[in-house]
Amino acid sequence: MSKRLATAAGLATALVAIVVGVTPAGADTNLCVATNDAVRVQKGSATCDANGKGSTAIAKGDESSATATDGDHNRARASGEGSYAVAGAGEHNTAVASGDQSSAQAAYGDNNTATASGDRSIAFAAGGGDNNTATASGNDSIAEAHAGDNNTATASGDGSIASAIVGNNNTATASGDGSIAETFGGDNNTATASGNGSSAAVSYGSNNTATASNDGSTAWAGFGGDNNTATATSTNCLADATGGSNLNASC
Repeated sequence: MSKRLATAAGLATALVAIVVGVTPAGADTNLCVATNDAVRVQKGSATCDANGKGSTAIAKGDESSATATDGDHNRARASGEGSYAVAGAGEHNTAVASGDQSSAQAAYGDNNTATASGDRSIAFAAGGGDNNTATASGNDSIAEAHAGDNNTATASGDGSIASAIVGNNNTATASGDGSIAETFGGDNNTATASGNGSSAAVSYGSNNTATASNDGSTAWAGFGGDNNTATATSTNCLADATGGSNLNASC
């Protein structure tokens, strides 16, 4: 082989390593890469599958699994040990599971994104709908955004739960450890739980806001009404703006 050919071959090998994230010899050998209905690389215990135009599935890590099927331009990447990523049943869905034992699913719609970066975290944007985003970055956290369009759920606290489902343009954010933020049934609702062990819930109404910012605090808004605001800023208090419309409650 000429010097020029050897150099070109070396550059091509380096480019492939950069694109698929291949590690140096002696490092993690569990790797699977699939694109356009074909498995291109399979090593160790990692598994993958991809079909549809422009779809890609990459699994890297012991017992990791990535699937991008039943649609075009879907992307799934699982990089944590025992991680699981699924993107499909639609188009332009993205699922990324990077925490150990994490799970990310973005499916049954278009332009959905699920990201699970915390260990044992779960991100679910696969229950029907478009343009939904679920992000679980806390360890043992759960984020779900589906059954509607343009919903966002973010669970960044350890053991936190964020749920924005059954409606459109809803936002649920749980940043405190052990916190819970949920919106269910209605549009343009916002639930924010930033205190440790706090809870914010909005249900069956529209344009409601519930905010629980202190430890152990609870805020409820909606539950059959619209344009309500509940704000809980004191420890272990309850702000209840339910049972009507245009209500304001604070504690």
